[in-house]
Amino acid sequence: MNSILKVLGPLLKTLPEGSRRFLTGYAAASAALALLDIVALGLVAALLPGLVSGQPMVWPVLGDITEKGLVLPLLIFICLLIVLKGILAVMLLRFATKRFARHEVAIGDRLFAAYLASPWEKRLGRNSAEIVRSVDVGVGITVSGVLMPAMTLFGELGTMVAVVVVLFIAQPLIAIVTMLYLGLVALLLAKVISPRAVAIGRQNREWSNRTAKTLYEALGALKEITLADRGPEVQEQVHGTRTKSALARAGAIQISQIPRYVLETALVVGFALVGGVGLLVGGPAGAVSAIGLFAIAGFRLIPSLTRMQAVQSSVNTSASFARQVVEDIREGDEEMARQSKERPQHDLADTPADIVLNDVSFSYPGAQAPALDRISIRIPAGSHVAFVGSSGAGKSTMVDILLGLLEPTAGHIEVGGERLEFVLTSWRKRIGYVPQEVSLFDASVAQNVALAWDESKVDRERVETALRRAQLLDTLLARDGGIDAVVGERGMALSGGQRQRLGIARALYDNPQVLVMDEATSALDTATEAAVTKAINELHGNVTVITVAHRLATIRHADIVFFMRDGEVAAYGTFDDVVARVPDFAEQAALAGLTPQEVAADERSEA
Repeated sequence: MNSILKVLGPLLKTLPEGSRRFLTGYAAASAALALLDIVALGLVAALLPGLVSGQPMVWPVLGDITEKGLVLPLLIFICLLIVLKGILAVMLLRFATKRFARHEVAIGDRLFAAYLASPWEKRLGRNSAEIVRSVDVGVGITVSGVLMPAMTLFGELGTMVAVVVVLFIAQPLIAIVTMLYLGLVALLLAKVISPRAVAIGRQNREWSNRTAKTLYEALGALKEITLADRGPEVQEQVHGTRTKSALARAGAIQISQIPRYVLETALVVGFALVGGVGLLVGGPAGAVSAIGLFAIAGFRLIPSLTRMQAVQSSVNTSASFARQVVEDIREGDEEMARQSKERPQHDLADTPADIVLNDVSFSYPGAQAPALDRISIRIPAGSHVAFVGSSGAGKSTMVDILLGLLEPTAGHIEVGGERLEFVLTSWRKRIGYVPQEVSLFDASVAQNVALAWDESKVDRERVETALRRAQLLDTLLARDGGIDAVVGERGMALSGGQRQRLGIARALYDNPQVLVMDEATSALDTATEAAVTKAINELHGNVTVITVAHRLATIRHADIVFFMRDGEVAAYGTFDDVVARVPDFAEQAALAGLTPQEVAADERSEA
């Protein structure tokens, strides 16, 4: 019981307002139903001695019920009470399960909100499959395996109290023997079954998460797995994790069934024990009466004890999921409270603003060297700037810092004279971002551009404008379905270049003031890349464009090129300035045919 309370207490704090009133009412209603058990069992206990001995039964108020022929009506009344309790219990259960379903949704919402509020570097340390499983399966198990079973305990406890009260009134000695005996049985189950159930629950969560992670990763690399003929190896890996997960679930089922058989055996042994005590105290008639009373009490006690032990096993095997859910929600709430207290948000002025980095550094947890080291630069509003450098130079980290996803470990960023951490929400709303790998979901092109799962929230005119800028509209209109065509899972119905252009259209959909492009044209052919680059250049002066690129042709007209090396800005200026100052960059430009002379010749031919 103590282990249930340890899991249940923190879980109740995650429920929405008003839930505790419902749970209190549900517990009270369940306990009230036990009153019907008290009445029914009390009447049976009062009738039993007379039925066994055949002697007349004289009751207060009613008098001699044998002579008045009230025995049969009383027996019928007892049966009706039991039936009524069953009907009311079903009605209560139906109402409660609907409320518990709402609780599951509420807990899932809070958990997902907690994940979204967590710092970006922490999100990078969590596996996507684990998060998906926790929000969906983990929350479901928390409610169905912990919250709902635990709430039924009140009804079972009420029934047990009712039975014990009747036993003590009818035959105190038999009641004491019964409670001591059943207490020892319950102690045995708690010491042997409960620890095993907890261990099995932990194994079930661990291996279920591993299975989901393996499947998620394998499906993401399905093409490579097929071409490399790694299917059997992946099947073996999935088979291994699923086997252990299945064994853990089978163990949970087994451990939940053992108490029933233990209690059934205990009931038989209890007959002999109580009968022996009754024989010693009251002779054969006392033995028959004691066994009868124990049988009637056992008829109510054993099912209640079985269900209570089943609840104990269910909570113990599901506790690992529940603790993880509660811990993640707690951490998310603390993070949101901290941000709200330390960094109250206000809106930026609705005008283009310079972006200024003041001595900014950033180090990933556990890293020996900083990813960014004391960077101080200014990005003028409406300009086109580019970050270049070799892999590992810090370009992607710089992008995440500018997006406000990562927080500098030293220094700070200002936007329009405002510290970024105090205008972060407003800042993110005016950013369009195109990642290296565009994530698409299994919906229409229009929904993917608008990043909207609800079709009614899609502005079709803005979708077409964004697709036209991304040089994709004509291609899509020539296909069946046009912008309403479904792109398939992860955009498999589109080519790599089309997926990348759709990502560009998504970034342009909200008419951003800042456009961040992280290798956003790497999958495009030369002609399409040139057309997209021209469309982006037309935004000059109105939109601040920040580009990360290895293909230098896309940035040769950038206002400022920042060359990064080992987390530092080693040089910056125009494209030609950086070529002149950085030999490595000059070599890359020459290989791309972008020497100053060639650039000038291209510009003359374009003119």
